[in-house]
Amino acid sequence: MTSKFFKIVLPAFAILLAISLSFATQANSTSQIGYYDHPAFGPTQVTVSCDAPSGDPCMFGQYRVYAEQELITPLFKNNP
Repeated sequence: MTSKFFKIVLPAFAILLAISLSFATQANSTSQIGYYDHPAFGPTQVTVSCDAPSGDPCMFGQYRVYAEQELITPLFKNNP
């Protein structure tokens, strides 16, 4: 009786535990403050997920995103 009970309940408990713990993890995405040069308002702050050292340029709409308000250091997209 107990052997049959463990054959059914233990795997079901392990599956439920794995599903419930999977919701406690976070994705490896990081947000960073960036700035783009808005034609009317000047340097405008946005939150982006771009911080790679090189690659495709990070864009906010049609505008290039930079790391600082002086618009000197461009940001690049994180490629998966």
